[in-house]
Amino acid sequence: MNTDDRAMAILENLRPTSTVDKAWPESDREAALERVLAYSAPPLAAPSRRRRRVLFTTAVTAALLATGAGVATASGVLPESFTQHLSFWTSETNGGVDVDTARRVAQAPGPDGKMLTVWAATGANGTTCVSPMFEAPGDLDRPAPADAPSAGGQCTPVDTQATFGDLGASANDHGIHTVWGAAGEAVRAELRLADGTVRPALPAEGMYFYWYLANETVEAPVLVGYDAAGKVILERQLPNLVTNSHINGGR
Repeated sequence: MNTDDRAMAILENLRPTSTVDKAWPESDREAALERVLAYSAPPLAAPSRRRRRVLFTTAVTAALLATGAGVATASGVLPESFTQHLSFWTSETNGGVDVDTARRVAQAPGPDGKMLTVWAATGANGTTCVSPMFEAPGDLDRPAPADAPSAGGQCTPVDTQATFGDLGASANDHGIHTVWGAAGEAVRAELRLADGTVRPALPAEGMYFYWYLANETVEAPVLVGYDAAGKVILERQLPNLVTNSHINGGR
């Protein structure tokens, strides 16, 4: 008998007798153990595809968005299933912005009968985080949905100096692009779409938010910004993240 066998024998002798041993014969216990050891858990489902979030000014940098009980806010209770989509606020501000204080601050018509909404919160140090989303229509102060994945966003320190045309963008598998960027000196902004229509940008938290369709067959629109006198201060071709084409400069 080796050392391991002797140790197991000592433990077996020290273990108190259980009524289970009598009611559950050794042969049945061994058969049950074999079934447990033979069991193989099913593989985890593949993670769902998430939007790609891109921040770009002169250069383009790509990043992946990180993807119960709640607290009361002006827009109702924020469920954990909702606030988890804003978790990058916490990581990008080292906890300086509390996602549980998020509120819906603006909205405008979006694609497929939904509304483009903007959620925002500001930390004690003045940093503001924003996230655009697509939600069912309703009043601005309606309760938060149980689940509405973020379409992107960013966190901006209070002393950041940004100009109109500094943008961030994301796109889903259907070519719906969501873009956000600093208002800067632009008091009004609009999109000039490839079909000739014009769509106003949504102002919120010192920024503009907008959406558009772009893919292999639909060209991305042009962003136009105006100053207080109505003069064009920038025209910029927006990116097509489906074909990975964009023009960084403006005219």
